Amino acid sequence: MPEASTEEKVDWINGAFLMVKKTAIEKAGLMDEDFFLYAEETEWCSRLRKVGDLCIFGDIKMIHLQGETVNTATGTTDKGYSNLYDRKGFQLMISNHLRIRKQFGRGWFLFQLLNFTVAVPVFFICSFFDNLAHLRNPLNQWKRVKGLAANVFRLWKYSPKILSNKPYFYKFL
Repeated sequence: MPEASTEEKVDWINGAFLMVKKTAIEKAGLMDEDFFLYAEETEWCSRLRKVGDLCIFGDIKMIHLQGETVNTATGTTDKGYSNLYDRKGFQLMISNHLRIRKQFGRGWFLFQLLNFTVAVPVFFICSFFDNLAHLRNPLNQWKRVKGLAANVFRLWKYSPKILSNKPYFYKFL
């Protein structure tokens, strides 16, 4: 294995690549047990950065299969982390809102919640007119609009619990 030749300071590191000194863990604490999946290492890295720099060493490359395992388990076909329409999407949504609450506070959590709420009618209107302009069924994206709306509604239901910051395991997959 080649010796590391560069050091790059970063804001967060993918959990699979984290190596942390015991003294840093003692100061920042362990990973937060409220998280089931998604955003847990980002939140932890925000606490670790208060202890010291986060760095990537060497010319490291990785291939990430973008949720192949969770896609198989949930029946999702979308690659990546932009799908907010189904169970996987709700887990992404709640985990990232939980991270925002823990990392930035109630105000930013509420701002992000409002942003997602406004996104539902905007998504519907834009998809409706885009489909009309391309001579497709204007309700072509209706299933996704309904899924996004349902997930945002569920997020609103969990908002008091997230805002209270009391321990809770947010697992929905």
